[in-house]
Amino acid sequence: MEKRGPKDRAFELKEREVLRQVADKMQIAVLEFDLERRLLYANPVAWDLTGWDSSIIEAEQRAEDLIAPNQAALVVEALTRLTQGFGPVPMSLQAVRKDGVQMPIEVFADLVRSGDEYVGFVVYAIDMRHRTRIEEKLDAEEAAFRAIVEHSRDGMVIIDDAYRIVYVNDGLLRILGTTRGELLGIDFRETLHLESVDMVTDYYIRRQRGEKPPSSYRARLLRRDGTARVALITATTIVGSDGKTRTVAHIEDLTKTVESEQQLELSRERYRTLVETMEDGLGIDDENGILTYANKALVRMVGYDSPEELVGHPLGDILLGMSDEHLLKVIDKRKKGEKDAYEGQLVHKSGRLIPVVVSAVPLFDPDGKYVGSFGLVTDLTEVKRAEAEARFLLDLLLHDIGNQLQLIVAGAGMWHKESSFDVIEGSKEYILDGANRCIELIQKIRRAEEAKIEPLVPTDLVEVLKAEITLLERQFGIKPNVYGIPHKVMIFADSALSQLLWNLMENGVKHNPRETKQLWIDGHDVDGRFHLAIADNGPGLEGLKKERLFNSERRFGGVGLHLVSRLASKYDVKIKVEDRVKGYPDQGLKITLHFIKAQ
Repeated sequence: MEKRGPKDRAFELKEREVLRQVADKMQIAVLEFDLERRLLYANPVAWDLTGWDSSIIEAEQRAEDLIAPNQAALVVEALTRLTQGFGPVPMSLQAVRKDGVQMPIEVFADLVRSGDEYVGFVVYAIDMRHRTRIEEKLDAEEAAFRAIVEHSRDGMVIIDDAYRIVYVNDGLLRILGTTRGELLGIDFRETLHLESVDMVTDYYIRRQRGEKPPSSYRARLLRRDGTARVALITATTIVGSDGKTRTVAHIEDLTKTVESEQQLELSRERYRTLVETMEDGLGIDDENGILTYANKALVRMVGYDSPEELVGHPLGDILLGMSDEHLLKVIDKRKKGEKDAYEGQLVHKSGRLIPVVVSAVPLFDPDGKYVGSFGLVTDLTEVKRAEAEARFLLDLLLHDIGNQLQLIVAGAGMWHKESSFDVIEGSKEYILDGANRCIELIQKIRRAEEAKIEPLVPTDLVEVLKAEITLLERQFGIKPNVYGIPHKVMIFADSALSQLLWNLMENGVKHNPRETKQLWIDGHDVDGRFHLAIADNGPGLEGLKKERLFNSERRFGGVGLHLVSRLASKYDVKIKVEDRVKGYPDQGLKITLHFIKAQ
């Protein structure tokens, strides 16, 4: 970690009010502490995120008091090192809300100074609980789900933390023979028959305290006309964004057995339709952890052809790390009524691993006997890819563009009133070179983003290749040696194909220190694919560096090769990196693209 001077990366004290005005409008949490780590300020997002209010400022809460106890020392050390001249480092922490709930956050801290003296810290925090892609998917399914709930013949009710009914569906209105206006806002106990009030109330209170009373039980309801109805109530809890716990209950009228059976069958059919058409996977296992049901999405997710290939197999066959010992522990938790939500990895039929989040809920029969569990499985592949992309772009800002800004600052620092003409010209070159490189990086990022949504169409690879070769000759004065390229090769691609080819050719020229730079381009058909090879006489790469060339985390090629990697993935193109002359890496690098030919 590099030392830094007293004026590096710290905010002027006189800019504090400006900083707070800007922070008040930011969409991420911003907090300010003094050198003793006492909280001085927090923007509205920070208050919403933590559930605290300005009273903790008067209580002189310290930064480490707002973090999980086992991470307090880490926070103190990181802030102390800032005052000792070390640069800021992003941290992953567990923040403690006012209600005691811990939540994951990403934190970036820096210094506030007055003149050459440090006077405090500014901290930026990002809430990592939300997964945008999953929320969008749930929003898209909300209308269908609401229609099913509203039109269900069974009752649905939501009760707040003060016994009040805040939502009822039409099914419950029919069961109770009343109207929505007469139910909303009243104490739910008014809808219970006298003999069931104590039991149902006890279950509600225990559930609000976080205990695990029976989730399914029978009770007697009181209709508006004074008659009683026997109902099967299945209840659970949800925690809203305000941190309050609410009870959600499904109510099935069992008064007429035949009618109840018909209603149950209808309800099952509706849920079956929903389950079989949903994008998320759904699996049900028995009391021994053996799969008894898998919907189409789960079957498709793990690469099988039909549910029969999964049914009858233990969970460990598709869920990584689910050993027999671990499975027994999970079953024991489910028997106690414990629900769970966790990230894991599914094992695809091909052997590759799929990142998922699993939400598991135990199942009990009407007598309270544990009969298994069901789990909702959401594919996180796109979420993880988006997270990796965000990390790459953040790294790009901090590393690539940061380097160019340093170049610009260095150029500006050379320019003084007494500077000679040559020094001024050199300074201008530094500044212009850094600015042009920043513009080039931004343009490549924009092309990469545009390439995400454009559809693939049959495209003549040779036509695009010839155009990029012409551009290379004009810009660098280098004419590649071309062999074996046919008159026409049709592949599936989009308008960004030119960027894929250009970045590879440009990389072979710009990073080649030799006085005489050369490129070789050749191609041939292999088993339905067209192999296009681009080789150079540059310094090459040693050992594992060839394998990691297109790994964005390694940063060997910057944003250009990151764009190549993304486009290759979109086109389903395999990339092979090897020595131009086998066994002699110093003779240059050869990159071969295996394109699928369009029929």
